[in-house]
Amino acid sequence: MIKARELIWLRWLPFLCVLCGSVYSSKRPNILFIMVDDMGWNDVSYHGSDQIITPNLDTLATQSVILQQYYSEAICTPARTALLTGKYPMRLGMHGMPLYNSEDRGIPITEQLFPEYLKKLGYSTHLVGKWHLGMSRRQFLPLSRGYDSHYGTRGGFVDYYTHHKVEGWPNGRQFFGLDFFDDDIPQNEEDRYIVDALTDRAIKIIQNHNESRPLFLHLAHTAPHAGNEGGLLQPPLFSTVRNRHIAHSDRRLYAEMVTHLDTHIGKVVRALANKGILEDTIIVFVSDNGAPTVGQFNNWGVNLPFRGKKQTPWEGAVRVPAFIWHSSFKPKVWDGLMHITDWMPTLLAAAGGEIGTGIDGVNQWNSICGDGESKRNDVLIAIEDSATNVYAAYRAGDYKIIVGNVSGLSNGYYGSDLLRLKESPPDYFPSLRSSDVAKVFEKLGLQLDYDQVLAMRKASVIRQLDGVRDLIPCEPTPTRGCLYNVRQDPSESHNLWSRGTKIAALLTSRLRALWSMQQRRGPLALDARSDPANFDYTWVPWLNDTMPGDTNNTNSGTNITANNIDAGILENTYLVNKSDLDTRTVASVVGCDRATGFRNLLCLIKTVI
Repeated sequence: MIKARELIWLRWLPFLCVLCGSVYSSKRPNILFIMVDDMGWNDVSYHGSDQIITPNLDTLATQSVILQQYYSEAICTPARTALLTGKYPMRLGMHGMPLYNSEDRGIPITEQLFPEYLKKLGYSTHLVGKWHLGMSRRQFLPLSRGYDSHYGTRGGFVDYYTHHKVEGWPNGRQFFGLDFFDDDIPQNEEDRYIVDALTDRAIKIIQNHNESRPLFLHLAHTAPHAGNEGGLLQPPLFSTVRNRHIAHSDRRLYAEMVTHLDTHIGKVVRALANKGILEDTIIVFVSDNGAPTVGQFNNWGVNLPFRGKKQTPWEGAVRVPAFIWHSSFKPKVWDGLMHITDWMPTLLAAAGGEIGTGIDGVNQWNSICGDGESKRNDVLIAIEDSATNVYAAYRAGDYKIIVGNVSGLSNGYYGSDLLRLKESPPDYFPSLRSSDVAKVFEKLGLQLDYDQVLAMRKASVIRQLDGVRDLIPCEPTPTRGCLYNVRQDPSESHNLWSRGTKIAALLTSRLRALWSMQQRRGPLALDARSDPANFDYTWVPWLNDTMPGDTNNTNSGTNITANNIDAGILENTYLVNKSDLDTRTVASVVGCDRATGFRNLLCLIKTVI
């Protein structure tokens, strides 16, 4: 006897035939790409936690392909660069520290970005939310990079209510102003909670969409990233704080932000259904990186059972929640290795397009559709080449290597105290059944199955198969690195360096080759002319691209930098030739030139064995 849900999949089989393969119909799928900001692995309930219940996300996830071995980048700007270019950020000088609002830096305009490829396929392209890929010049802004519209923020984070960014410089100086725009128009009168404002705009775009064209809606929420230092945790005002079962007050406030975000993602899914286009829409959900549980701009998110936090080479920084939904997919947990650079070629393939060579991303579409083997064998996890830390991390197969100097980073395990409960949490399955997404699915004839939902949830839990735990967790030194079998030991608690010399040598050799390919960043360069006080306290592009200049390097000249920050050079100006924008990002030094210190670890020796 055929079960009801099998009849549902038979109903949607035509969509599956269209999507999974190299042939597509005349109607390309819509794409809703949801990226949230600084959400940890343990901050969604479909991974097994009963602490923060995310019913809309869980309902979607348990009907999706959950990406269990998915890697992002360790911090904001690199993650968004990788997503939109399909390249490792180190190839473009966009790795390491995220952009300041006052930096003259962005993705090189020679790079063709994901929405530009989609526009060639006839898509209507919209960015709602965070950009964080350059704002000093109009050429760096979303409307110049393939998006038909942008509603949201251009920099890294803002206050959830005033939508202002307060930027602190290393010398103690502060710049502050509005960073919220409708295309080029500052939103001075906007006073809604930012999650609500972004959701309302996403719904409006869906409602007004002309169905003669496919839709690409890139919804890049700024939540649950911390706000400015004066208000790190900013849950919605004028509502009862829920999640009373959570013992830690800060974690409870964070949970309120996540719960609100989950509710509003459900509203967007409902809007797709009301428009009648949900069944032909691909929905992707990811976090840009792991949570900053502790340290600067911490948000009390939790990455456990993974080690580390945002902006480190450990799994907690880069293993993030991720899934992909379409009405034709059979729910499953896919264990194939995937990286954020894979989204561009994968979704282009789903849309019937293609991309040539020259990127690091690989097309995973048929593997995801058919539950096949991953097309990826390895992933460059991190390269950091700053004045403070020089390190790199790389995974090939089941093994991961970390080398370099990670001193001063957050190299431990954080957040176990935050997970304490003082009373029983809400019942899990009833919470899902009452969600917006579940009600939408019911109208489409898809009833949540209790056993199937719990089976998917159980399969999504990270299992620590290696029972050995080092008394002192490994941190790399100048003479040796750390090696883990992260499939058996996802918590990175059992170092295999002394026993896996051949594996370590192989991974180090490949990592050395990748290191030599990086476009090295120059020193940090902050431009005092960006001060929002010069523009009615609004963060706007401050450089006139038609003005002549005399240098090719963004990070040289008379801007305030790490090297001259005490010299008081704040009034000098530095102009860049318009022609220089074609190739410049931030650096003129490439690869292993003039490598010293820890850089020799990779540049001057073949292995670190």
